[in-house]
Amino acid sequence: MATTLIRNGAVCGAIGAMTAGRAQTDFTPGDYATIVNAADAFASEFLVKNALLSVPMADADNAQIGQLCAHVVFGCLQGRTSSSATAADYAAAAAGAVALSKEAAAKLT
Repeated sequence: MATTLIRNGAVCGAIGAMTAGRAQTDFTPGDYATIVNAADAFASEFLVKNALLSVPMADADNAQIGQLCAHVVFGCLQGRTSSSATAADYAAAAAGAVALSKEAAAKLT
């Protein structure tokens, strides 16, 4: 079961949420490693929680599933300051985002 779109959506949504409302003016890419590593950890946990569903989401479910996951993750994480690179630290937030994404995926056409 392919989940590349789902994972990429979770990464993008997490980065967007973690940087929303904050000025990102530093021109040194490495200075954003903490944010990117936290987003990557969240996405890893998102996939763990997805795999636990009785019928996990898959990229083949809908062409827009990655975009859906990005928006849901953004909404679930917006306003949080997250810096942990440990996936399990996002267990509750990832579980909620997966559940909402799964329910919403049924509404995509």
